[in-house]
Amino acid sequence: MGAVRDDDRVRRIGGWSLAALTLVLFATVPLSLEGGVMSRPEVIAPGPDLWMGLIIAGFALSGAALIQLRPRNWIGWLLVVSGLLQVTNVAADAYATRALTDPDHSLPLGLAAAWLASWTWFPSLLLPAIVLPPLYPTGRPTSAFWLWHVRVALVGIGLGVLAVASGPGAVDDTVRGTRLPWDAPTWWSWVVGLPAIVLLISTATVTVIGTLVRAIRARTPERQQLLWLLGVVAAMAATIFTEYRVLFAIAYGLVPVAVTIGVLRYRLLGIEVVLRRTLLYLPMTLMVALIFGGLTTAFARLVPEGPLPLLAASAVVAVLVLPVAGRLRVLVDRLVLGERADPLTLVDRVSAGLEVEHDDPVASMLEAVASAAGTSYAVVRDIHGGLVARVGEAAGATLNLPLRHRGVQLGTLTIGPRRGATGVTEQDARLVTALAPHLAVVVGAARLADELARERTRVTTATLAERDRLRRDLHDGLGPSLAGIALGLEAASTAQPSAMPALLERTRAEADVAVREIRRVLDGLRPTSLDLHGLEGAVRETASSLGMGRPGGPAFELRADALPLLPPQVEEAAFRIVAESLTNVARHSAAVHCAVRLNQANGDLRVRVYDDGRGLALGAGSGHGLDSMRRRAADVGGSLLVEGASPHGTLVTAVLPLEAS
Repeated sequence: MGAVRDDDRVRRIGGWSLAALTLVLFATVPLSLEGGVMSRPEVIAPGPDLWMGLIIAGFALSGAALIQLRPRNWIGWLLVVSGLLQVTNVAADAYATRALTDPDHSLPLGLAAAWLASWTWFPSLLLPAIVLPPLYPTGRPTSAFWLWHVRVALVGIGLGVLAVASGPGAVDDTVRGTRLPWDAPTWWSWVVGLPAIVLLISTATVTVIGTLVRAIRARTPERQQLLWLLGVVAAMAATIFTEYRVLFAIAYGLVPVAVTIGVLRYRLLGIEVVLRRTLLYLPMTLMVALIFGGLTTAFARLVPEGPLPLLAASAVVAVLVLPVAGRLRVLVDRLVLGERADPLTLVDRVSAGLEVEHDDPVASMLEAVASAAGTSYAVVRDIHGGLVARVGEAAGATLNLPLRHRGVQLGTLTIGPRRGATGVTEQDARLVTALAPHLAVVVGAARLADELARERTRVTTATLAERDRLRRDLHDGLGPSLAGIALGLEAASTAQPSAMPALLERTRAEADVAVREIRRVLDGLRPTSLDLHGLEGAVRETASSLGMGRPGGPAFELRADALPLLPPQVEEAAFRIVAESLTNVARHSAAVHCAVRLNQANGDLRVRVYDDGRGLALGAGSGHGLDSMRRRAADVGGSLLVEGASPHGTLVTAVLPLEAS
């Protein structure tokens, strides 16, 4: 990690060093040209435009700033190198002009400087024009095709530089009569120059068309970044044909600034708004001007005099402008915004995912919502803050939206900004708000499915445990009693009359034991309300049946934490203890208020039943009900404590281990 940071620091220092060198070289231009150098008779070219400093500074400083923030993005290096090549061209040309025209020829390397200036302009223009767009905005080619395109373009630029630098007339543009010490043969321009022209024309064409295709096919935010690049370049190109060189210099100098903004902060200046309005109003203005001018001219030939031509042309334009503007606005929105131009389509696409079966429907639905909204981060949490599903990593300011279904709060949806943005835009927030109810349906369905699965497991486990208990009770208790009755009847059939009374008495005793055993088995059957409503529901149902919470009865309160899946024997023991306690409260305490608390702590289920009634009578022993509650707690390895409550009343506390067998 430290090596990476050191490497990035070296890159940043290198970027700013090249930018500083660029500015220093440009500062030498006025020194080279002072004293009226450009007015000497040998000089045939106009002096360098000082507005070039704006262009050079734009490339150098923008590239250095981009290297500072994105040291591994090659676009920053392209901008810095392009600025350095441009200033090398200007500074070397200025120095060569002075050195070659000084009467004493005291300055050295004048011809070398002229030769250097003769070709450095070539890559300074072609590198940002042909190589930069395939790398924009990430600094890396988006596919193997663009990687080979960049390589071919670099070969073409290299061949072009070789052809320009070795040409016979490459150094005589500024000082008349300047020639290189060699003359390239005629065939050289064909061998080197022709392949360079073919490669540069083909790669330039592919760059323009390919960037347009990328912009149309790209998703947000890359689409807006590419359209921003194309728009800025088109605006700069429009100034080439003006008579104001200052306007061109300003436009060209702002190109690297705009490129840097597009890479770093593509939303900083409302790029989407600028693009949409420019692409809408510029064609509309041209259309209105052309139609109005053409119709006015045509009608003027038919009716040379009067206002009729203007009125007719205005009427035609008025009729055409609204429908054309509507259709053009739809096309522009689709081009700039992509899928976001039609939010209903996104909603329909996300809704279609509800019809498809998924292993994890919440995660799949969340991914669809994040993809439709273009967010870089999305997470769903339940009402307790637990993680349900997650997409991406958090970056930038987030937005929290509640997930509700049928008036029930199911959790929270948190979304992050789009890639490259610092916050969630209002448009994205509205879109996700429209998609949140669909996600809430899936979250609610998944929640119900989980609850159903847990309930099915609980009921199945309880049923199996109850069946095993019945098998044991019938085998160990009722079975021997019935066998004893059968043996007694068999003995009575062969016994002497004098022995009959004793046999019958013994058989009757066995029958009484069997009846008691049957009653014990029936009393031990698992309550049906536990299977139907769970522990909480069964407690509420029991309290209601005893008149609690009803007019004339004591007030009833049940507080229960989110409990895990309870073992059947623990759940039944807890219910029996609560039911017996509530029965005692209703029959004996004359309480006004009764409260039941169920919670889990340290691997135990804790049951507390409190009432504000008479309390325990002094000297009263433990009745059958209290003994039954203690026995049920002991059967699952737990304990039960019955004590007086302050200032009056009774508190029953049971601690039941959840790992009871």
